[in-house]
Amino acid sequence: MNSYRIPRLQTELNKLLNITLSQKVRNPQLAWVQVSHVKLSKDLRYAKVYFTHYNNPAGTEEIRDLLYKTSGFFKKQIAGAKLMRTIPELSFHHDNTEERAAKVDALLARIKDRYDDDDDHYDPDIDLDDLLEEDDFDDYFDDEDEDDYEDFFDDEDEDEDDY
Repeated sequence: MNSYRIPRLQTELNKLLNITLSQKVRNPQLAWVQVSHVKLSKDLRYAKVYFTHYNNPAGTEEIRDLLYKTSGFFKKQIAGAKLMRTIPELSFHHDNTEERAAKVDALLARIKDRYDDDDDHYDPDIDLDDLLEEDDFDDYFDDEDEDDYEDFFDDEDEDEDDY
């Protein structure tokens, strides 16, 4: 199977499902629900549909149940579009990328707040080479280790010449 076929089908299914949700499904509880991406199995028999919802009073579990109930209609739309020979089994999963991104932003904001920009000792452009002397590295690296490291690469170069 061509490597470009599955990503193309995933993109087309994503578009089709979003159009179906926004224009053809008349359930007000599915308002503001959007398909973020679709992941097809290699044999095209199964599709994981990831969804998000904004300003929707219904909970994630309730939306997932409604999408399962509507999956027959989605399958008819896929069959009508004639994108695929076999219609995949649809499973719906909440895409929590937005929530995870918000948590990461909050963590980064907390870390940033710990550093005082007015502090004279803080410099974002610190060069570690200027701060550390050569003697500081001697504690971490032994000369014997460096020789072993160089020997490893010397052996490798000789092996390449044999080919």
